[in-house]
Amino acid sequence: MDNKIQTSDYIWEFKYLFVQRNCIVENLELHTTPWSSCECLFDDDVRAIKFKAEFQTSTPSFVEMSDLATYLEDKCSGVVLIKAQILELVFPIIVAQKRQITLNAHSSLKSIFSSLPNIIYTGCAKCGLELETDDNKIFKQCFSCLPSAMKKIYYRPALMTVVGGGHNVSIQVGSELIEKILLNIPADWLNRVIVPPSGITYGMVAADLLHAFLALNGAPCLLKIQSLFVLDENSYPLQEDFCLLDFYLDNVKHGPTP
Repeated sequence: MDNKIQTSDYIWEFKYLFVQRNCIVENLELHTTPWSSCECLFDDDVRAIKFKAEFQTSTPSFVEMSDLATYLEDKCSGVVLIKAQILELVFPIIVAQKRQITLNAHSSLKSIFSSLPNIIYTGCAKCGLELETDDNKIFKQCFSCLPSAMKKIYYRPALMTVVGGGHNVSIQVGSELIEKILLNIPADWLNRVIVPPSGITYGMVAADLLHAFLALNGAPCLLKIQSLFVLDENSYPLQEDFCLLDFYLDNVKHGPTP
């Protein structure tokens, strides 16, 4: 038996499961066998797309659509959906290395792949605070969240530069949105092999995806943005802040759900 199951934001395909009826509760039970296998499907996988089309509403909640030039000219704070191409991703300064990671169209696939270990960090599983290590390379505790001492691997937040209609703007992108852009590949999966015989890791897929997004002729994406404009009495912007709320591939149709 083949089956697809969605857990949180991931869709898994299970193959060769044994189905057995539980005589006590009258439910069907799924059991693995020596021939069973499972695979996490990427968002652009044909099987995942077909599953979502059948069982999910793939369109995001309706928000106002605007082009980047009009959006910047109107200077209206709020939430808007724009189509733009990603030009650059700048990850914050890494204290130990005293440098920042900049990825753009000039970054080779090899350099992007080698940068992946530097755009993730180990943090507190509860609040996300990056954890330092002591002289013995042991992670220190997050005192604000004690007694919780769980750790988790995160993507670093980034500053994304996008362009549309001859205008560009820098947008703050949180850790969770970086993960969504990378087809929901968790930060601690980058070294995992997707299919053992192939040797292809999730990190290779993530690097290839970033390389495609940042290419000079890369396809535009749909970005849901929260903006904040602070204007003077002459409507001159004293401050402009932009934060990415969500990210969609351009082949998704948008609009109010019927």
